[in-house]
Amino acid sequence: MLSNHLSLAWRVSTVAVAFAGLASCATLNEDQCRTANWQQLGQENGAAGHPASYIEEHRRACAEHKLPVDQQQWSIGWEQGIRVFCTPENGLTMGREGRSYANSCPLELKTDFEAAYSVSKALYDARASRDRIQRELDSLLDARQKAEKPEDRQRISGDIEIKRSSLRSAERRVWEAEGDYDLYVNSRGFTRR
Repeated sequence: MLSNHLSLAWRVSTVAVAFAGLASCATLNEDQCRTANWQQLGQENGAAGHPASYIEEHRRACAEHKLPVDQQQWSIGWEQGIRVFCTPENGLTMGREGRSYANSCPLELKTDFEAAYSVSKALYDARASRDRIQRELDSLLDARQKAEKPEDRQRISGDIEIKRSSLRSAERRVWEAEGDYDLYVNSRGFTRR
């Protein structure tokens, strides 16, 4: 059963990535407006995590060509697609990858998805912050080694101590976020990734 969840999460991630390219331009050309399978497009948009209001992007694109949008069919498809997107497994995946979430899950799916997303995104953010601080520390260490004047080395050494303190705090936040993530994953029977 768990492998089914992971397989579903992988498929959702793949669909979301595939349609992210389409979403970046957020428009359809004239031929796409004319020949669109609106239900399928809605399903794809929902599976990519676009909010229900995303239909307006298509409406604007097709209005440029004076072509209609079948909102009813799009909405039917979107309802199917958003249910594939708004799973706790996908929330974990999206947060773990640091991807943004458009607050698109319907109320009945929102709590479980957002709990998973929140715990994994907090871990992603904590790690990203720690890694950024580590890079800054490495840069300071390199600058101190290259500094020619003793007063520059002394000033940089002070900055290094401050940065080391920041790094210790960041490592503590990562440790806490990992604990929260593990607690969440274990309490729901998911595999830690």
